[in-house]
Amino acid sequence: MKRPARSIILCGIKHCGKSTQGKKIADALGLDFYDTDDLIFEQSGMDARAIYKSQGKDAFMAAELKACEFLRDSLQGKESQAQNAAAAKRAVIATGGGICQNEPAIAILKKLGTIVYLEVPEITAAGRIVREARFLTDGRIENLPAYIAAKNPRDEKEARAIFHDFYMERTKNYKSLADVSVQMQGSRDENAEKILAALGLEH
Repeated sequence: MKRPARSIILCGIKHCGKSTQGKKIADALGLDFYDTDDLIFEQSGMDARAIYKSQGKDAFMAAELKACEFLRDSLQGKESQAQNAAAAKRAVIATGGGICQNEPAIAILKKLGTIVYLEVPEITAAGRIVREARFLTDGRIENLPAYIAAKNPRDEKEARAIFHDFYMERTKNYKSLADVSVQMQGSRDENAEKILAALGLEH
């Protein structure tokens, strides 16, 4: 299979398949795979959701930027970032769902590779979030993404309504920054093939 000229950077809303597809594509192409959320945990000892919840959005974005700086240094080499970008190592990178709001991090990623937006229907993404949530007998809902939990939804209907506004905003943001968009509506293997085809890397 043809090797990509640049790294492949997957973005999209939570549960769109970034990590799953990233690992499959990296295996198919013989490239290293990185997940920025995993790097955040390795560097800070806290997962992304815990940082956001306990320290706030700014602290989370700083941790995300640090993860992207690590990727830049690992793939390009600290001495040759400016003049030797073409010689950078190739990798497949899965990003966190909020990367589209982190402009300094996006600036780094755009220099590293091609940004691919994995687009899923709203009903699919919302369903996955609801399935992961825990609805307690006292009316509280646990294990929701921070941006939904912050608005204290009282039930599934309210959680989905909050997600709708968020989904519309994020979709606009992802499409504006991505180099390629791919509809994720098939099986895992079919979606991987669609991503490779969109990048001109199909079998």
